[in-house]
Amino acid sequence: MIRTALCAVLAMSLQSFDSGRPALAQDRERPLVIRVAADGWGDASVADITKVLDSAGSSLSDCLPGLELAPIEVSRSKTSPIVLFERGPKGEIRVRLNVEDRQWAQFAFQFGHEMGHIVCGYADYPNPNKWFEETLCETASLFVLGRMAESWKTRPPYPNWTDYAGALRKYRDERTAKAALPEGTALAEWFRSKEAALRKDATLRELNLTMAAALLPLFEEEPGRWAAVRTLNTVHGDAARSFADYLRDWSRSSPEKQRPIIAKIADRFGVTIDR
Repeated sequence: MIRTALCAVLAMSLQSFDSGRPALAQDRERPLVIRVAADGWGDASVADITKVLDSAGSSLSDCLPGLELAPIEVSRSKTSPIVLFERGPKGEIRVRLNVEDRQWAQFAFQFGHEMGHIVCGYADYPNPNKWFEETLCETASLFVLGRMAESWKTRPPYPNWTDYAGALRKYRDERTAKAALPEGTALAEWFRSKEAALRKDATLRELNLTMAAALLPLFEEEPGRWAAVRTLNTVHGDAARSFADYLRDWSRSSPEKQRPIIAKIADRFGVTIDR
């Protein structure tokens, strides 16, 4: 979810972040620099949280060669997870997560969603199709959990964390199964009955997750398809823009090589964009 920051958030001292730490090798090799606030995480340590978030974030960012991001500062939220529109004084991306203790799957799921907004080029403009970005972000959450579950079998952040791979997989599979479309129902048919509600409220989470579960195989079979989302918000429409026009604008603003996956997504929703 995206919301504008409150004044209190804007005034938050940067001293709460471990911004003075020396650069890690992964900071130099990846586009991802994550700084976690010191307080608010229960019995989870900043070092461990950083490892989990780096694994989640890189599971997505590694699919987008050439991606460059400002440092991401992560702090504790008492409400919904969020990536703020307002950047830090040096352009830092500000993410807030609502999770504590060593609930690594929830950390990964929430951060995967906010990473989805970041790579989609999240922006504040009237958008009745914002539900689609929210759906892509739920897809990103499921995607990173799957990648982490696989990589942690042999390459966890710490050698004694291999057992967490199964917990990550279980967390992902339970959500995917719960969100499955009714048997024999195509996404396009299901979507037609939900679109009006989604245009009014972009964060109907059960609906977002159902669509995410339906779209997930497209990205799992070819992870490089995530590169297409970088241009999702290139064109800012108005409050009346149809979903077909939204997808059409996305396709036209994308490199030629990214247009096939946009066409596939449009087809899944029963939308024609080729005109």
